[in-house]
Amino acid sequence: MFVDGVLRSHTGSPIYQGLALYRLFNDSNRVVLLCEHKAKDDRWLREHKINKLDDLIDRSIPSMTDFPEWRQVEYCRGQGAIDMVVTSNPELAKKLLEVGITALVFMQPSYIEEKFRPDSREGRKTWGEIQAEIRLQQDSILEDARLKN
Repeated sequence: MFVDGVLRSHTGSPIYQGLALYRLFNDSNRVVLLCEHKAKDDRWLREHKINKLDDLIDRSIPSMTDFPEWRQVEYCRGQGAIDMVVTSNPELAKKLLEVGITALVFMQPSYIEEKFRPDSREGRKTWGEIQAEIRLQQDSILEDARLKN
């Protein structure tokens, strides 16, 4: 499971659904976390209550290529069987599927578009807009000929 894009956003904030997924998998499986910098990422994980780490692999492994995420997976594959890789990188998922490794692509829209972020004002409706939408839907139901006897 990759730290960046699954557990942590590009701004460094935690992705709570990713953390929940990690805890779910880690409850009964060995989960290897793949990161960029072991010392920094270990600290970030501990700060966010990820204390039970099976292994943390950074990019300091030998023969790093121009596709570092793939090299990290290859390194783990050399250490033993891989049941699944959780990533937010569709290119990596494609490569994994091509070599027969199950991939779970984790996509979090709240970190792609600003309007979906919890701290965004864009995309939020005022109370008046919400009430108007409720009235519109209720009126539409009352006027629906299919629902009349």
